[in-house]
Amino acid sequence: MQKQYISAILLIVYSAILIKVMVFKEIPTIHIGHLMFNFGGAEAIHPANFIPFKTILPYFFGENGLIIAGINLVGNIVILIPFGFLATVVYPKMTWKKSLILAVATGLAIEIMQALFRVGIFDIDDVILNALGVMIGFWLFRMYKK
Repeated sequence: MQKQYISAILLIVYSAILIKVMVFKEIPTIHIGHLMFNFGGAEAIHPANFIPFKTILPYFFGENGLIIAGINLVGNIVILIPFGFLATVVYPKMTWKKSLILAVATGLAIEIMQALFRVGIFDIDDVILNALGVMIGFWLFRMYKK
């Protein structure tokens, strides 16, 4: 019971950190050598994406460069793995179907908040990647539990 209580607190703290990092971004641009990563608000030149895999597939084909592709694809997945893991610790009777619903809802919540606060552009592909991260966290916990 104490493990679930501590995990619940960690889940709340991690959720707050996720919202801070993914929605209420303070760092507009990070420079690493010649690379420049812009985390600032939404750019008006890019409309919302409601077509699944429209932005994911070009990354696989290297159209935007492998570094950018890796950061976007892996980053959107990895950042949600702890959420899926902790949610399963807090709710031990979590099934894969409930986890999938939580995963999609989490990704949608993040993307909708970004759009509403005009700090990002709604992208269904980010929802897919975020949901994949939550599901990986769920499966990692299941494997850890065995």
